Amino acid sequence: MLLGGTLPMLMAGPVEPISLETQESPWSLNLTVYGWATAIDGTISAGGRSADVDIAFKDVVKHLDMAFMATAELRYKRWGFMGDLIYARLHDDIAPPAGIVFSSTHEVFKETIGTFAVSYRVVDAKPAYLDLFAGARVYSFYSEIVLRPNLPGGQGFSASGTSTWADPIFGARGRYYVSPIVFLNGYGDVGGFGAGSELSWQVVGTIGIQAARWCDVQVGYRALGFEYQGARGTQEITTHGPIFGATIRF
Repeated sequence: MLLGGTLPMLMAGPVEPISLETQESPWSLNLTVYGWATAIDGTISAGGRSADVDIAFKDVVKHLDMAFMATAELRYKRWGFMGDLIYARLHDDIAPPAGIVFSSTHEVFKETIGTFAVSYRVVDAKPAYLDLFAGARVYSFYSEIVLRPNLPGGQGFSASGTSTWADPIFGARGRYYVSPIVFLNGYGDVGGFGAGSELSWQVVGTIGIQAARWCDVQVGYRALGFEYQGARGTQEITTHGPIFGATIRF
C-alpha cells in the first residue's frame, strides 16, 4: 500500500490551499508463509502389482527433515500473478530382511510442488471478490535408497531417481467478509488432462482474521491430489490436512 499526495511548491504570488490525498497504488504484493499438517492416502501400482498408501500425519512428522511452504502474489489492478511452493525432505532408516548382507537401509524422499498462475478478478465488490485463473502445477519427486554394508570394507548399494512433470490447471478462488475483520476463503483448481497427470486437483477452505491493515492470519483445510501414469507405474495420491498461515501485504 503506497501513500500518494501533492507536494507543496514555492510560487510567486498568492498561495492556493493544498489538499493532501491518500491514493492507493494499482500495484500490491502479498506474501504468505504457512504450515500444512499433511496425511497421505492413495495407491501405487507397478509391474502388475499395487500397494495402498496410508501415511498419517504423525508418521510424516517422524521422518521429516525439513519443509518450506510459501505463496507470493503480485497484483496490478484486477490482474494477479501468483506462485505457490511446497518443498519437503523425508528420510527413513530400517533394517532390511537380508540383514546378514546389509546392516541397514537408508531412504530419502524429496518432494517439490510448484503452482503458478495468472488470475483476473471478475467480481470486486464489498463484501466479496472472485478470481478466475489459469496456469500450471509442476511436480518433482526424488527418491534415493542406500543399503549399508554389514561388515567394514563391505560393498554397499545405492540407487536414485527423479520423476518430474507439469500439469495445466484452471480454477477459481474467492473471499467473503462475514464482518469487517472476519472472512472466509475458498479455492479450487483442476487440471492434468493427460498432459502430465491424467487428473490433478486441489481444494482449500479457510477462515481468517484481519489482524491489521497489512496482515491477516488464516486456518482451514487443504487437499491436493493427482493421478499420474509414468514409465515406472501409476500413482494415485491425495495429500490432505489442516493448514494455517499468515499473509503480509505490501
